[in-house]
Amino acid sequence: MLPLWFRHTFMKAADVATKGVYRISGGLVGERQLKFHMLLLDSVGRKTGKARTHALLYLRDGDRYYVVASNFAGPKNPAWYWNLKTQPDTYIQVGRKRLRVIASEAEGDERDRLWQKAVVEYSNYTTYQANTTRLIPIIILTPIAVPSGKIPAMVGATSAGG
Repeated sequence: MLPLWFRHTFMKAADVATKGVYRISGGLVGERQLKFHMLLLDSVGRKTGKARTHALLYLRDGDRYYVVASNFAGPKNPAWYWNLKTQPDTYIQVGRKRLRVIASEAEGDERDRLWQKAVVEYSNYTTYQANTTRLIPIIILTPIAVPSGKIPAMVGATSAGG
C-alpha cells in the first residue's frame, strides 16, 4: 500500500479536479469515473464555519445515498465526517441533481449490510479497514423535500478540513 501522505496528496488533487469538472459541466461530467459514481458533498467546517465541498465515491441504498468515511485507511475520520456530525442538514450534487439531505451514521446490522455492499463495489475498502484500527464509518445521505422548491448554489470551493 502506498504511504498515507502520498494517497492524501493524490486524492486531494483528484478531489479538486473532480469538483472543477463537475461544476463547470453542470454535473454532465464527473459523476461517473470508470465504474464508480461520484457525488459532491457540501459541509460546513465545525471549527471554521467555512463552506466545504468534497467529491466522494457514493453508493445507493434505495432512495438513499451513502458514502464511506475511509480517509484512505488513515488513523482518523475525515474532516467532512465530523462536519456532518455537527451539522447533518446539507446538500449533495449527484450528476445534474442537487438534493437537500440529512446525514446520519449507519450502525449495527445496517452498517454491516451497507459495508458488504460497499466492498463489493470498491474492494479497496477491505484493505483500508485492514490498515486502520478504527471502524470505518458509513454515512447515509437521506434526501428531504425542499419547501420552496429552490435549491441554493453550491457552497464553498475548498476541500480542506473543517
